[in-house]
Amino acid sequence: MGKVIKKKYDRYTLSYKLQAIQLADHPDITAIAVAESLGIHPVMLYRWRMEKKSGTLRSGYLVKKKSSKPAKAVRQPKVNLEAEAELVKAKKRIKELEKSLAANQEELDILKKARRFFSKAKK
Repeated sequence: MGKVIKKKYDRYTLSYKLQAIQLADHPDITAIAVAESLGIHPVMLYRWRMEKKSGTLRSGYLVKKKSSKPAKAVRQPKVNLEAEAELVKAKKRIKELEKSLAANQEELDILKKARRFFSKAKK
């Protein structure tokens, strides 16, 4: 099978990259969650972090510096830090509740089987 090559690549501004890194550095939010919410690959976010540490972070070379209308390829972050933190906390709470529900369901199934077993033993 042939390899699919993307004809048009997304370009990101330096401010966008810095805001994404700032979100990923928040202690209550995982970098993977930030990458998913921004629609980028997590590896890209990690690369931007490393480039920032080394001082080589820059905007996409095809992004125009001053334009009246942003290009379609440039994405602007629409992420609220507090809302993102609440979302992550809610997801953690949902996982905990799902685990608890599964444990309770398993316990209920065991009790049903035990009731059937003991009712047969009496006869």
